[in-house]
Amino acid sequence: MAAFSYARPGMKVERLPEFYRLWYIKEGEGLLSTGDQQYELRAGQIYLLPPGAELSLNPAAQPAVGLYWCHFHATRGDTQLFELLRLPFCVESVHRERIIASFESLIHAFHSSSLSSDLRVRAGMLEIIAFYLDYCELQDEILRRVDSLQIIHRVLEYIDGHLAGNIGVEELAKLAYLHPNYFISFFKNAVGFSPIQYVNKRRMEEARKLLEQTDRAVNEVAGQVGLQNHYLSRLFKQYMGLSPSHYRRIYRSSHHLLEEGDQ
Repeated sequence: MAAFSYARPGMKVERLPEFYRLWYIKEGEGLLSTGDQQYELRAGQIYLLPPGAELSLNPAAQPAVGLYWCHFHATRGDTQLFELLRLPFCVESVHRERIIASFESLIHAFHSSSLSSDLRVRAGMLEIIAFYLDYCELQDEILRRVDSLQIIHRVLEYIDGHLAGNIGVEELAKLAYLHPNYFISFFKNAVGFSPIQYVNKRRMEEARKLLEQTDRAVNEVAGQVGLQNHYLSRLFKQYMGLSPSHYRRIYRSSHHLLEEGDQ
């Protein structure tokens, strides 16, 4: 999705747990708040907003803040790569006319029904992300880690695509062309978890999503994340403090109350 919008005073920005957002401030001034951080909005800035970020935007009275924006889905591997690169929240651009032209082309492609529109959307999104990365001025130390990050990215993508199967350290080590013993320390240094801890963490995240968004039985959810029913229950309770069925009841009850409150 991509568009050009004007911000309203006191505007709360919708949380998007699975999408990155790129903003380009075309005009106006204001204040962007996220957590305990505040940023002064001004023309020429590019913002990369991570998935799930809670944001509020307060434009100055005049002129209003006008911004181009786009959303793009990031896999878990992409997200981990972005986190490891320590990409900045905001950068200053110098090629303003080129960025605006890229956004206009992206918006046009997004609303087009031509055969090539999907390809043009992807190309436009990549071009805008490339502009952002060009302005990041990543430190040499981080750039030297890119090869390692690409290896980790490949492993994380594999894990995400095989949660329903058996995932062992040896097969992950082969993807990284490393001995299993060295791979474990390499992975933990990069990600903060051992390979098995990370696999279980991702399985619990996926199980939680399935419990929230589907009516599948708990044993079906277990199969979807590559676990036996009893092991899912034990591991889920360890991570979430509740059994899968109890978690689903509480989650749906709380959402039902929220929906009633909105009516």
